[in-house]
Amino acid sequence: MNSYTPEPAPQDSPQPPPGGVCSDLVWRFPNAVGMKVAAELCAALKPVCERLIVAGSLRRRKTTVGDVEILYIGKTEVRQDPDDMFASLTVNLADEAIAALEKSGVLERRKNVNGSEMYGPKNKLMRHRASSLPVDLFAATPENWWNYLVCRTGPAGSNTRICMAAQDRGWKWNPYGAGFSRDGETRAMESEAEVFAFVGLPYAQPEERR
Repeated sequence: MNSYTPEPAPQDSPQPPPGGVCSDLVWRFPNAVGMKVAAELCAALKPVCERLIVAGSLRRRKTTVGDVEILYIGKTEVRQDPDDMFASLTVNLADEAIAALEKSGVLERRKNVNGSEMYGPKNKLMRHRASSLPVDLFAATPENWWNYLVCRTGPAGSNTRICMAAQDRGWKWNPYGAGFSRDGETRAMESEAEVFAFVGLPYAQPEERR
């Protein structure tokens, strides 16, 4: 049986961060701290993104948050390959901006629960240095945007219900893919509401999802 397995929110800070409160061995931060960090990062990323949104517990308007989750589709630019005068490169401008935030000391990389860095084209686990707040950056595509947004908004209970409801109808939910699939067929989603409706669940606003 296929089942949705929520990704953990890695927290590897051994000391209490400024303003942080420990809850169930995970550091929690006031919503205001998360909003401030999210606003700072979104201001830097908005000019280089086709789409950009804050997901996770901030989008669900929780009073405390364990991290800032940002979903984005970066703009691209074709440039000449500096190593080959006859070739060109496609550069993701959002990824370039994230690298600049790291270089300037705004962000730093952090390890996952297995002690490894996760910093690649799709997922980037980082930390906002001034606040110590973990930051998760997820690169999406136009095809998986709505599906991915539902998944990254969460919480785990809501995602599990979508997964189980899909199974009851003979479909598999692909939380990081275009939509639902079975027997080689894929149904792409065009909105968050469509994700819920496809499996027969009523749509819930982010702050209502449990």
